[in-house]
Amino acid sequence: MAEPWTVLRLAAAVSVSRTHLTRLFVTHTGAAPMVYLRELRLTEFTRLLEESDLSVASAAAQVGWTDARVASAWFRRRFGTTPSRYRSAPHPSCSESTSR
Repeated sequence: MAEPWTVLRLAAAVSVSRTHLTRLFVTHTGAAPMVYLRELRLTEFTRLLEESDLSVASAAAQVGWTDARVASAWFRRRFGTTPSRYRSAPHPSCSESTSR
């Protein structure tokens, strides 16, 4: 996930054309390869914000974004807030949400 992936690089890694890879990805995941990768990065970035003391920039780098501003922009687009504000807001722990 932290690799600087492109669709062309992914396609070459699995020996298929870019078009074929995209078609397969959409068929099996419902999303284009780079959209899928962005969603994976957002999920892991969010987990790191919730569960670690890493800075926003370090968390972004750990999931493959070389620019924390890019991570923050995607995060804000998805969640409507900045990563820093999200981190400072209370979130239910996993144990609270599963124990009833």
